[in-house]
Amino acid sequence: MNSIARVKGRLLLLALAGFCAARSEAGTISGSFEPIAAGSNVDLTIVGKLDWVHWGLQTDSSISRKSGTPPLISDYSVLGTGLVYPYQYSDNANGYTWYDGSPSITQTNTTTGVWAYQAYPPELLGSGFQITAPADTDLKTLQVFVGTFAARGQFQATLSDGGLPYTDTSLFNSGNGPGGVYVLNYKANTPGQTLTVKWTLSQRAAGTNSITGNVTLQAAALTRTNANNPPFTTLVSPASELGLIAPADIHLEATAQDFDGYVTNVAFYSGSTRLGQTGSAPYTLTWTNPAVGHYFLTSLATDNQGSSRGSPQVEMFICTNGGMLSGSVKDAAPTADLTTEGTLDWVHWGLVTNTSVDRKSGVPQVIPAVNLILTNPVQRYSDNFTSFSWNDGTPTLATNGTTTGIFVSRLDSGFRLTLPADPEPRTARFYVGGYGVQANFEAYLSDFSALPYIDNSVSNVFDNSYVVYTLNYASASPGQFLSITYSAASLFDVDFGNVTWQAVTLQGPAATLPVIITNAFRMGDNFVLRFTTQTNRNYTVQFTESLGPPFWNDLVTLPGTGAILSVTNQAPAGDQRYYRVRVQ
Repeated sequence: MNSIARVKGRLLLLALAGFCAARSEAGTISGSFEPIAAGSNVDLTIVGKLDWVHWGLQTDSSISRKSGTPPLISDYSVLGTGLVYPYQYSDNANGYTWYDGSPSITQTNTTTGVWAYQAYPPELLGSGFQITAPADTDLKTLQVFVGTFAARGQFQATLSDGGLPYTDTSLFNSGNGPGGVYVLNYKANTPGQTLTVKWTLSQRAAGTNSITGNVTLQAAALTRTNANNPPFTTLVSPASELGLIAPADIHLEATAQDFDGYVTNVAFYSGSTRLGQTGSAPYTLTWTNPAVGHYFLTSLATDNQGSSRGSPQVEMFICTNGGMLSGSVKDAAPTADLTTEGTLDWVHWGLVTNTSVDRKSGVPQVIPAVNLILTNPVQRYSDNFTSFSWNDGTPTLATNGTTTGIFVSRLDSGFRLTLPADPEPRTARFYVGGYGVQANFEAYLSDFSALPYIDNSVSNVFDNSYVVYTLNYASASPGQFLSITYSAASLFDVDFGNVTWQAVTLQGPAATLPVIITNAFRMGDNFVLRFTTQTNRNYTVQFTESLGPPFWNDLVTLPGTGAILSVTNQAPAGDQRYYRVRVQ
């Protein structure tokens, strides 16, 4: 008995020793709360040297954050039991300003934020928000800007490696009142840890507003001792989505500023190619006579501590004027007959499922499959404004009117399509739309023989848009293509904002399709080859005795019939002969 008791006691002491050792490895948090005076303005760029986030600029899911740096502060998640919903509001007691944001570069004194509503059951407490930030052995400072309406809030911060949490319930307003900032100084004992912050409703104020008492969340900013705020730069010239006719010299100009030091130089880039740099303002450079093409330009600023940050990219085109590309956009009509409109070809997406594709039957396929810009899943919807009809389709022969289409969510997501282009003029129409999005429609010819068509008029915060784009185009040379992208340039509703894609129609002469030789064989002393053709095209069969370097001789020129042509070369001379077919 005594020996057993001694063993148990020893085990208990060992367990206690292990517990104490674990506690000694925990991180540390210290916190404080400070009210923010009504009418004051918080500069997030200055206080958030490592990262900052603001919520609710347009909608409850709008998130604005420091650009050009790794995102460290998480988006919020909603806390509570039952049905809890976040809402945007715009009458906060103080404002927020920034100069280095994304997607909105600059905001001045915005009084927006989000609040959490306990919808059901309404009497419960605990509704609110949760955010996280990385923690390691470096001491960091996180500021969280919050408020309450007819309520008292509870603020709690914990580290994933243990340690005493920080808890406070100082902020109370009997109605709509000023908010405050919680300042957390924290570090973990080991790398790879997480700081978790919860801001929740702990008490409702008495009176008529009791049932709607709530907590609000506006912003958070992260820094550390001796943190260096990287410089910020914007390429102000050329304007984005600019098209110029060659030859042209491009004036590059950037603004740059550093918030805790000074800018030492600004470099200019086309893609990853450095075009040049300058060490003092004004930050300018002349790009002399760039080749015809499609470019993405940026500036990169470096400060006196060696930190750098790049600008948002500027897209531009250098073109010739041998082709044609013009476009227009208008609100979509309630109905569209794809058979009547798509005389050359048409395609509709989403009739039955998110992968359904119906197209014009009995004609060569000219409109190819649509590609996704990102890999977000395609979803189907069935309440489109325009009702589409056709009577010459496959696999669905006819429909009297379908309001279906497809959509994708996420910033920069969207659709990409290419159409064949040659000197023959064609007209293409694109039925698209979006919800809670600023969309961008872009079209350009692969030989850059005309200025691009770019439009970003599809823009709505809370509603749906339904439009049709019409493009008239022809390239300067045969064998080209028209490239079209339609994407989400900015999301007002981060959770549900999307771009939609419904149908494409094409009118004009048939595109020149590649020649496919279906059969080639020797018949006695003769050589026979057969190939597919199109109407309104001429086919020239040519031959050469050698491929290096070849000199091609015309054998025969025949008009296309839309069927397979057979050509016989009677008793060709020599030991070998090479053939090709040219189409015009």
